[in-house]
Amino acid sequence: MRRNSKQSSFGHWIFEAWSLFVIWCLVLGVLVLPGCGKKAAEIKRAAIPVEVAPAQKIELEEMLQFTGDIKGKDQVQVYSKVTGKLIEYKIEEGARVEKEDVIALIDRDITGFKFEPAPVKAPLSGILAKTYMDNGDSVNPQVPIAVVADIDEVKVKIEITEVDYPKIKVGQGAEISLDAYPDKKFNGTLYKLSTLISPQTRTAAAEIAIPNSEHLLVPGMFGRVRLSIRKHKALVIPYDAILRLPGTGVYYCFMVKENKAQKAFVELGIRKDNWQEIKKGLKEGDLVILSGQGILKTGLSVEIKKQHKVEK
Repeated sequence: MRRNSKQSSFGHWIFEAWSLFVIWCLVLGVLVLPGCGKKAAEIKRAAIPVEVAPAQKIELEEMLQFTGDIKGKDQVQVYSKVTGKLIEYKIEEGARVEKEDVIALIDRDITGFKFEPAPVKAPLSGILAKTYMDNGDSVNPQVPIAVVADIDEVKVKIEITEVDYPKIKVGQGAEISLDAYPDKKFNGTLYKLSTLISPQTRTAAAEIAIPNSEHLLVPGMFGRVRLSIRKHKALVIPYDAILRLPGTGVYYCFMVKENKAQKAFVELGIRKDNWQEIKKGLKEGDLVILSGQGILKTGLSVEIKKQHKVEK
C-alpha cells in the first residue's frame, strides 16, 4: 500500500509540473505572437520605392516610315544607237560628264564595210553613275551600256498605302537616314505624288527630293524615310511606364495616388523616341511609375524615391 501511495504522489507531481509547463507556454504565446504578427504586418505595409514621371502635354510630330533607294533626280540609262562591240569607255565610272560628252565608242564593223567607231554620248550633265559592260562585249540598241545621273539633287521613291494616302500632300517635309552615314540626317521634300492607286498593290507612288550639293548621297544607297504628317499637342508619358497584358493588345501603367499604386488602363497613340502618346486613361499631372512595376498591385504602398522633371 505504501508503494502505491508513493507512486500516486509522484504521478501527481508529474501532472502538476506538466500543467505548469503548458501554462507557461501559453503565456509566452500570448506575449510573443502579437509581436510577431505586428512585425509581419509592418513588413506587409512596407512602402515600395519607385521612380515616377508626370504625364505632360508636348507638341508631338506624327511620322510615317518608308524605305527606298537613292537615285539621281534626273537619271537616265544610256543606249548605243548601233549594233556592234564595245571598244572602250572614254569616261570612268563615277566621273563627271557634261551633256554630249562621249561616254563610249562602239565598233560597228560589218563584213565588206569599214566604219568609224560610233560614239555614245551623255544625254545630260551629271556623273557616270554606272557602266554595265566590258571591252569587247556585244551591244545593241535594246541593251543599256551605262547610267548617267545628275546628283546635285537626289530622290527617293516610296509607296504610300491607300490607308495613309489621305494624310500625304505635296510639300510635306521628310527626314532621311542612311547606313552609310549613321550620325547624319538629311532633309527632303515630297514633290511628286501619284493620283493613281494601284489596284494590285493598293499603293500610290511618291517621290522625295533631297538637296545633295556635297554629293554625299549617290545612286544605289539604301534610305530610311520618315515623312512628317502633322504636329499636335498630345498627352505623353515615358514609354518605360507602359505595360501590356500578356497575349492581348491591352495596355496599362501604374500611377501613384495617395501614396499607393493604382493600375490605369490606357489607349495608346503615336510613339516618338521614348515618348508615348496617351489618348485615354490618364490626365495631365498624373504621376506614372517607371520602376518596379513587376511587383506592383493596386493598393500597395509606394514611396517616391525620384521624380523626373517635366521637359519643356
